[in-house]
Amino acid sequence: MSPPLWIDRPAELEAAAARWLAAPEIALDTEFVFERTFRARLGLIQVGAGGEIALVDAVALADLAPLRAVLEAPGARKLLHAGAGDVEVLRRAAGAAPRPLLDTQIAAAFAGLGPALSYAALVETLTGVVLAKHETRTDWLRRPLAPEQLRYAAEDVEHLPAVAAELGRRLSALGRLEWALEDSAAMAAGDSEPGGEESLLRRLRGLDRLPPGPRRLARALALWREREAERLDLARPFLMRDETLVALARRPGVTAAELPKLPGYDRRRHAQHAALWLEALAAAAVAGEEGEGSVEPLPDRPRVPLERLKSVGHALAETVAHRAAELGLPPELLLSRRQRDRLLRAWDGSGPLSASLRGFRRALLGSELDALIAP
Repeated sequence: MSPPLWIDRPAELEAAAARWLAAPEIALDTEFVFERTFRARLGLIQVGAGGEIALVDAVALADLAPLRAVLEAPGARKLLHAGAGDVEVLRRAAGAAPRPLLDTQIAAAFAGLGPALSYAALVETLTGVVLAKHETRTDWLRRPLAPEQLRYAAEDVEHLPAVAAELGRRLSALGRLEWALEDSAAMAAGDSEPGGEESLLRRLRGLDRLPPGPRRLARALALWREREAERLDLARPFLMRDETLVALARRPGVTAAELPKLPGYDRRRHAQHAALWLEALAAAAVAGEEGEGSVEPLPDRPRVPLERLKSVGHALAETVAHRAAELGLPPELLLSRRQRDRLLRAWDGSGPLSASLRGFRRALLGSELDALIAP
């Protein structure tokens, strides 16, 4: 591979973006730092298109808008590997998600190569090339980057076209290419999971085990943590860990002296924020008493008897496992536990169980799932 093109000036980016628009496919990757911050900080965008590999310096370039047209170009398929994080970063940095998209990790899973194959393992499996992955802990915001770091970054897009081509051949032979494209498109659209407050609250570990009063406080604290972490640009656990939040909701009368004894408390991380915890807890308690300012409760489960719901859920999991075994795929790939839970929550007992399924999953599983609730 020839040395990658380094792009750190606006005119260079504009010229390169114009060239890339003519490419039939565009390989993409990003390097970012996110351990301590609320949102990932983008350091580098790797682009492979039209026979060249370029490294776009997102630290030097304040405006990445020229990439928007490239990401949205309808005639060029975008290639990513395990791209959920890259999609989010690119959408925020350039104002668009890559579409149309093929994620090669998703494609590899549907090809029967494993549900979470790494890029290096996939490249070796399909091309025989062994990549030296030795820069995974690089600070991608630091400049200058060393030659070996640049090489590592370039390799992340160098082999994507060959990998995608081989996966396309295998998936076409299996009749599953559209499955991979469908799930890749859902990733690009951000449709893989529900968003907003519902998603935030469902990710809070321990919330469902709280009694009504503490649960209301925990919801309010979770939304406060989200706003405050974003304001401070601080990763949520560095502001308050989940277990600490749940413990606070159980003890609305906790004092400052008692805070260090709470589960998850780390003096180095949390001492400077502890006073804010007490303020937020007091505000949540007052809002709850007044009936104002609290968040909407999580949606109720369908009005289906619990035993019936459990029975259908068990049969649903067995049906998915059986169908997946026939296809030689992991059940979680065909219909994940979270997808099954969402399907059950959407079912009110009066309509078909498959009503909320879409795309290939509805075609593949719909009639079998609806048969589970037939009289």
